[in-house]
Amino acid sequence: MSDAARDSYGFDDLYPALGMLVVASADMESRLRYVVSELAGHDDAGWIVFEGQSVDWLVSNGLAVLGQLGAMQRWPADNSERIKAVLLDAQDANRQRNLMVHGEWRSDCIMREEGCVGRPSASPADHRLFHVCRSRYRKGFEERQIAISDVEALAQRIWTIELELRRAMKAAVAVWLGRVPDELV
Repeated sequence: MSDAARDSYGFDDLYPALGMLVVASADMESRLRYVVSELAGHDDAGWIVFEGQSVDWLVSNGLAVLGQLGAMQRWPADNSERIKAVLLDAQDANRQRNLMVHGEWRSDCIMREEGCVGRPSASPADHRLFHVCRSRYRKGFEERQIAISDVEALAQRIWTIELELRRAMKAAVAVWLGRVPDELV
């Protein structure tokens, strides 16, 4: 597709939304790295283990450490469940983010209607639908219909996850230290 054809379809309107998604995901990854490091026993040298790790690695290891902390009854189970839920939400959001950030954006469908996953019927109307394609090793080819509003919504969801990671960890640590969590004051 020529640059003029891309511009006329609205790709220029897509780029700010993708930029917002990239910034939101960087914020979430940083918070996730901090939370998992803190769960594992935050110390001055421990950060080196967590730097550069993928979201999947951080979530997997965060869940493993969280399971061990649960067995030790470091804090009430509801605190662990809250952290676990937000870790899993971060993993799901990151998978969607990877398709949008690493996929090839097109104005038309490559796989025809039978191979392209459409937007959910509850999605807000958006006059421009794009098609995002991504081939993954051992996972095959994936194509989805995505609108700019979907990218923006995912960025907002990721920022919400980052905030919930911060709040959930702060509440758990407060209980562990015998303090009343700020959100209950």
